[in-house]
Amino acid sequence: MEGQLIVTQQDALEGASYQYVRAARDEVNDAYRLAGYIPGDETEAQDAVQDALVKAWRSWSTLRDPEAFGPWFERILVNVCRDRLRRHKTLRMVELDDAGEVESADAFGSMFVEAEVGAAVAMLGPDHRIVIALHFWRDLTLEQVAETLDLPLGTVKSRLHYALRALRADLGGTPR
Repeated sequence: MEGQLIVTQQDALEGASYQYVRAARDEVNDAYRLAGYIPGDETEAQDAVQDALVKAWRSWSTLRDPEAFGPWFERILVNVCRDRLRRHKTLRMVELDDAGEVESADAFGSMFVEAEVGAAVAMLGPDHRIVIALHFWRDLTLEQVAETLDLPLGTVKSRLHYALRALRADLGGTPR
């Protein structure tokens, strides 16, 4: 067997780990920004990216083309954010007596509190907020948004239309 390369299961796992880490490292900063825009909270963004990284690792073997990691991972992240938003809708928030005295270093939370547009976006449902985030903050075309969400283009256009109409109404503009 001279000259033949013998690949063990451990070698294959280490190679897959290396490929995954390299691909994930290239996407994690953009993923964090996108995750921050969707829930509007730094802690939620960190948790969502972490959850998405774990899901992506567990599904790594199903990715046929490692060059397509970016859109594939973005789809996983958006689904994680959507699930987290839906889960938190069912939670009841309780005000703490001195909560107003605490200053937050939450970059995304402060962005949403300070910006009127951010507050209006925060009022949108998860599906509308995700389309707004992908199209305007991630700067994807509607076709790319449809591909990322695995939705028909017409559905994406409809969600964007209704989201923009709701934002116009919330911001004092007249709906079309």
